[in-house]
Amino acid sequence: MINIVLIDQHTTYRESLKTVLEQIDGFHVVLDSSDGNWANAVTDIPIHLMIIDGSIGKEKCSMMIKHALTKWKSIKTLILAMYREELELHYENAEVMLKSSVKSEFEEKIKKMMAEQKNGLSQ
Repeated sequence: MINIVLIDQHTTYRESLKTVLEQIDGFHVVLDSSDGNWANAVTDIPIHLMIIDGSIGKEKCSMMIKHALTKWKSIKTLILAMYREELELHYENAEVMLKSSVKSEFEEKIKKMMAEQKNGLSQ
């Protein structure tokens, strides 16, 4: 099971993405929030992936990633970009993909990220 935290300030998008992600076998959104202070709400749950809306700003995204890494050493982060040119932005060890991506693209990207993590841990 891949436990996911979803952070996006747009309620409708966040709820829609949660529904899409939970249709994928092995994915579980343990928390969806518009607030960057989510980490204290899930301290007793192992979190594998954090998905963040990049429109909250690069500085805030980087701060959230650093904070999450202090609690979950191997957590992966996926930043959602609104525009193609934002795909080139670099964040703290995070992957970036378009917010407008379809279900299969989310599934492929997340599974690839988790496989890379698993391979990295076993080496």
